[in-house]
Amino acid sequence: MRYVAMAVAIGLLVVGVGVYTAQAAQGKAARGGRLIELPGREIAISASFPLWQNKAEQARIAYVALQEQERLKQEQERQKQEQERKRAEAVASFGEWGPWLVEAAEQYGQDPAALYRTMICESGGDSNADNGVCKGLFQFNPGTWAGTPFGGQSIYDGPAQIKAAAWMWSQGRKGEWTCS
Repeated sequence: MRYVAMAVAIGLLVVGVGVYTAQAAQGKAARGGRLIELPGREIAISASFPLWQNKAEQARIAYVALQEQERLKQEQERQKQEQERKRAEAVASFGEWGPWLVEAAEQYGQDPAALYRTMICESGGDSNADNGVCKGLFQFNPGTWAGTPFGGQSIYDGPAQIKAAAWMWSQGRKGEWTCS
């Protein structure tokens, strides 16, 4: 793969194919550089290496840039896989509400397992639960709900209820739940 990328970079540089784009005009070119477009990629080339001079050095720079782009692409893919793994783990641990429980717990410094236990105790995990007074996953009283940063959202919005509960716990209000 790397030899193919190198051959493409050298071939395009030797024939002097330079493509200026709007990005080049506003970005690299504005700082004295150029962009060379390779199949599906743009490679920044320093202004100190004009297209008609020092083709070997330009090819080396383009090859290094291609390697860096590939490394960044692999890192992004690894991060995406890690996020998917964490989400799957959260769902396995805490059911359908797992990803939101984990996210809210991290955001507000709470234990996702404790949030989960309280939610199950209060509503059985039903975001539409309504006992006549309290509503939603964490059985918020409408007045209490309105006093949270999420009070503008529907009281039946499960992710908002999870975040509101985690926020309240971070404010020292965990004792407002009899199930906690």
